[in-house]
Amino acid sequence: MNNISSVSHSGAPAPIESSRAAGTAETGLSPARIRANDRVELSRAAQLLSRLSELPDVREDLVARVRAEIAAGGYETDAKIEQALDQLTEDLV
Repeated sequence: MNNISSVSHSGAPAPIESSRAAGTAETGLSPARIRANDRVELSRAAQLLSRLSELPDVREDLVARVRAEIAAGGYETDAKIEQALDQLTEDLV
């Protein structure tokens, strides 16, 4: 079993201290027996973060679609619509 010290104020990682005797003294089990029963459970958030790291940084399909819409003159943003409405209002007044 390892004891992990608390985070130091210097920002440097603290050393991991081994306490091999703790396994036999506290549980009465040999270290080999303890290791055989060790397991890791990941939270749902950790699983999602792991999958997120596998995604590409850029959504290439979205970028390609937006580029095509811009080239065709059909990509509308809130700013473009607002500008068109302002211009229409000025023309009517």
